[in-house]
Amino acid sequence: MTPAPPDPLAPPDPSARQDPLAPNAVSQPWLEGLCRRADDLLWGSYRFSLGEDRSAWPRVMLPLKGRERRAGEQEARFAFVAALLADPAADEWAFASEVPTRLSYRFAQRGGEAKAQRGLTDLALYRRPHDEPALAVDFKSGGRSGKSEIDEGIRKDVAKVLAEQPDALWFQVARDLNEATLQGLLRTLGAAISRLSNPFKLRDYLAPGKTVEPRAKTIAVHVCILNPDVTASVHRVLEYVPGRPERDFFTLATTPGGASLEIPDGQGWSVHRA
Repeated sequence: MTPAPPDPLAPPDPSARQDPLAPNAVSQPWLEGLCRRADDLLWGSYRFSLGEDRSAWPRVMLPLKGRERRAGEQEARFAFVAALLADPAADEWAFASEVPTRLSYRFAQRGGEAKAQRGLTDLALYRRPHDEPALAVDFKSGGRSGKSEIDEGIRKDVAKVLAEQPDALWFQVARDLNEATLQGLLRTLGAAISRLSNPFKLRDYLAPGKTVEPRAKTIAVHVCILNPDVTASVHRVLEYVPGRPERDFFTLATTPGGASLEIPDGQGWSVHRA
């Protein structure tokens, strides 16, 4: 008897292996699903912070900061780790926080000169049995004004993403995002990656005398939106090749929706909604 074809709507079998080609690489569909489960945790935390009726006790608390609840890089990191620990398919994976980078960077000014030191990766994932990171995760918060594509903070982190060895996930959490701040964020990321693909621009952030050729890698970009009327995220995977920019990768058409925004489907970005 010919076996029935698999049901595409059936939930994945947690015991089934989803190995990519490289033995220590990350399956991008698995990673996107992990990001979505982190979204769900953050959205639950956000609804609880707003005092919505029937909102459940959150797994990740948004702590009070003055009169407002903080929803920043720390909360995104904890939500991601909580999603990872709850995933039965993640038994092959270990993680570490604040992992020193392989290279040294000159980020801070000391007495008029840049002092070179190792940076820190927010979170690194390791796949059994390798003790070198398979994925570097950077967590960031907020949108951008949209008035300028120059953002030195983002450039510094993009420099680490491009210069270090592992594939990367850029996880951005942003509350009260509107069309201008989302577009500003995407333009800023695109401009930083384009600029720092040039090794002579990249070396401005490395220890003096060092030059590193950016290497081809997979960079997943994820933006989780925390708005009172919008709980959505966008996700896209960049197959980064130095010197060969993927045109319009960071283009995402949005439409204003009241005080917030609406994100149409079918633009190359995967849109996840609560």
